[in-house]
Amino acid sequence: MTPLRFLRDARELFALHLEPSADAAARDHAVLLCNPFGQEAIRAHRLYRVLGDRLTAAGFHVLRFDYYGSGDSAGDDAAFDLDGAIADAVAAGNLLLQRSRAGKLSCLGLRLGGNIAALASSHWAEALDHLLLFEPVAEGGSHLLALQQSNADTMAGMFGSRWRIDPALRQFNLPDPGGEALGFALTPACKAQIAERIGLHQPWPGRARNTIILTPQVDAFTAWTAKRDLLASPRLHVAPSDSDIDWATNSALNTAIVPRAWVDHALGALTEAVHA
Repeated sequence: MTPLRFLRDARELFALHLEPSADAAARDHAVLLCNPFGQEAIRAHRLYRVLGDRLTAAGFHVLRFDYYGSGDSAGDDAAFDLDGAIADAVAAGNLLLQRSRAGKLSCLGLRLGGNIAALASSHWAEALDHLLLFEPVAEGGSHLLALQQSNADTMAGMFGSRWRIDPALRQFNLPDPGGEALGFALTPACKAQIAERIGLHQPWPGRARNTIILTPQVDAFTAWTAKRDLLASPRLHVAPSDSDIDWATNSALNTAIVPRAWVDHALGALTEAVHA
């Protein structure tokens, strides 16, 4: 494991390059892991750790990284936005290709990280080998409303009946209900990008030889991807995620959330592609 600091323009980003395990045959294939946003990234940390370990044990190069304004990268959380995160993902993928010298690149993302991976996929010179998306966001506007509601529910749980009857308390603790998501800033620019660029009203953005989407919204994603550019995404499979995990919550902070079936699905798809 090699910690890295690298620049995208003037943005300093942090990453971890995970090399293939010493007892594994190194593959000509690298995998970029794209984080979700905010509290969901915190809850997904264990899943990404396990994915990194399993992938390197199978011989893959892996890069985990933080967008500008998140995690261990520079910038405060108000500096995070969707367009910046997409550009950060492209820079991180280029860094991984440079360090690994792999001939194939795949991307994996959970929740908004899946959308970031899909939106970034058209920015590499070569098509991704695999685009693996776990419960990506179907509609940006609805996702923002859900984050706002989760934030309000959390505050109400903290203060009980006082939250419902004391407007001064609500104003003091949550002056801008739409400007924060469980302790993470959501700027107007970021919200506008999420609402405008993610949803069924947009063409499917993914570009990969193989795309796998695990989602509880099978019908929505089937409809969204049905009119895709078949040259850009020739093989695409949408399947139920069989999960009822609430990623957007700060309850049970220390709970390790690792859907084993998702890990096995990702490893199976990537190793099958290598042997094919």
